[in-house]
Amino acid sequence: MKNIVDQADHAALVKGSHDDRAAQDFAFTLRNHVTGELMPANRTVFDRRAATAYARQAGKAPATPAEVRRAMSADSWYKFYLSARRTSQELIWSSVIPAVERGAAAARVKAAGGSLNLDPDLVPPRYISAIDIHCMPGGYCADRGPGDEAAGAVYDRGVYLYMSGLMGPMNDGVGQLAARWLKARLPDFAPASILDVGCGVGHATLAYHGVYPDAALHGLDCGAALLRYGHRRAESLGVSVHFAQGDAEQAPYPDASFDLVTSHIVLHETSTRALPAILKDNFRLLKPGGVMLHIDQPRFDDSDPYATFLQENETWYNNEPFWRQYRRIDLAEVAQIAGFAAADIQLDVLTAAVVQQSQNNQRVSAMSETAKKRGFSILLARKPA
Repeated sequence: MKNIVDQADHAALVKGSHDDRAAQDFAFTLRNHVTGELMPANRTVFDRRAATAYARQAGKAPATPAEVRRAMSADSWYKFYLSARRTSQELIWSSVIPAVERGAAAARVKAAGGSLNLDPDLVPPRYISAIDIHCMPGGYCADRGPGDEAAGAVYDRGVYLYMSGLMGPMNDGVGQLAARWLKARLPDFAPASILDVGCGVGHATLAYHGVYPDAALHGLDCGAALLRYGHRRAESLGVSVHFAQGDAEQAPYPDASFDLVTSHIVLHETSTRALPAILKDNFRLLKPGGVMLHIDQPRFDDSDPYATFLQENETWYNNEPFWRQYRRIDLAEVAQIAGFAAADIQLDVLTAAVVQQSQNNQRVSAMSETAKKRGFSILLARKPA
C-alpha cells in the first residue's frame, strides 16, 4: 500500500464518518493490492502459460494486442484479476456514496468573486451521458435538481482514492503539471483569460491560479451537479472561477474570448466525432495569438503488444469506450484540420509520479524510457496573431 498525504480539507469536501473513512481505506487498500500486486502477475501468466497455450492452438505466438487478449482471456488467473480489479473499482465509489447521500449542512464560505451559470435546457452529449465513465454510479451528468452537488462530491473524494492520492492533496497534479510546463515553454505568454474545457469540479482549473494569478479563470462542463460543487469548492478555497454549463463542441462564448483554452485528461472521454469539433471550437474561442493546450494519455506504442493489451483494459472493463480509439489518433493532424498551422503545433510527453498509476500501476521511474513513452501527452497549438 502506498503511503500518501491525506486529501486536503475544504468546505465542500465530504469524507464522512469514522466508519465511512474505514470503508474508504479498505477500498483504497484493495485497489492498490490489485493494481500493485495482482496486476504485475499477469505478465508472468502470459509468458509462462497463456502465450504457450495460444501458440499451441493457433500455431503462432500472439503478436498483436488483440491476440494477447485472446490468449489471456482463456486463462483463469486473468479472469480472477479482472473480477478483482472491477470489484475494487466499484468499492471505491460505494465507500464514498453513503456519506454524500446522508448529506451535511453546507458550510458557509466567503465569496471569492466567482460565478455559476447553468443551462437548464442543455442536453449533455450522449458520449458522456450514456455510460457511467470509470464505473462512477450515475456518471458525470447525474443531476437531481436545483442545489444537487452529489456527483461532484462523489467524484472529488472518489477520484482521490482511485488515483491513490498521486494527484496530490488538492487532486490538481495534472493541472499543476500542465500549467508549469506551459510557463516554462512559453515564458513570455501571460494569458488574461483562461478556459478549462471539461473542467469537472475544477481540480485542474484552480491550478492555473498559482501560475497565472492575474488571469480570469473559466470552467466549462456539461454536468450541473459537478459545476455546483466545483463553484462552492473554488469559493471556499478563495479562488475566483466563472463556471458555465455547456457543450464543448459549441461552447457558450463569443468568438475570440480567451487567451488560453485547455483541458486535462478529457479528450479521451470524447467521441471520435466530437474530438475534431471540440478542437475546431477551441480555435474559434481563441484570441489572435492565443494558445490551445490539452494534456491526456499518449498514443499507444504497439511495438509492445502486451503493454497495449493491458492499457486497453480501460475500454473493455472500466467504461472508457473511446480510450482505444483516442490513443491511436494523430492529434497534430486533427489540430491542423481545426485551423491551426502545422508550424504552430507542438507535441510533448510529460512525466511525473502520477504516471505510475495512469499506467496500471506499473513500477517504472518517472524519468525512465518507459515513462517517457507512456507519460501524459501534451498538445500545444497557437492561433496566428
